[in-house]
Amino acid sequence: MNENLVILYSGGLESRFLVDLSLRLKYTPLCLLVDYGQKHLAELKKAEEVCNRLCVTYTIAEVSLPMVRSRLVGQSEGAYSNVSEWYVPARNSILVTIAASVAESQGIDTIWIGASYTDRINHFPDCTQEWIVAMNEMLFVGLSRKVQVVAPLLGWPKELVRSAAKQAFITEEEIYSGYGE
Repeated sequence: MNENLVILYSGGLESRFLVDLSLRLKYTPLCLLVDYGQKHLAELKKAEEVCNRLCVTYTIAEVSLPMVRSRLVGQSEGAYSNVSEWYVPARNSILVTIAASVAESQGIDTIWIGASYTDRINHFPDCTQEWIVAMNEMLFVGLSRKVQVVAPLLGWPKELVRSAAKQAFITEEEIYSGYGE
């Protein structure tokens, strides 16, 4: 179908809104869903359902994160100081690197990630402007062609994303989040 954008799509609110936004902006997205051992695989199932309903191309990557500790992968509590209890070490770096490999292989030059301002204030170090800049610098020197990562929602608090999603007629049935489980 000549996709021209890779979206890291988890099935949660921000990434679901990015799929809608990309379609409204006339992109042809390729959604990358990643099973990294998260305990809430219902999120990926929801992402698959939405992609199928919207006729959006998607692929699923499986990644093993041995010895990683986080509430998101089944620990009973957070394991690291000064970050969210849901933080998974280097998760977004790994996901963006996989997305960059897909993008470069498919001739796509842009990756969208659903990091928002709420992620920053909740202490996810891989959801900040500084991290996006550093990832783009790494991609610039690490790939054979230019591929950039963009976080369109980076300055948006969760309430604004929720409101925009509602305005786009995205329903609660179309999203799933494992945070808080």
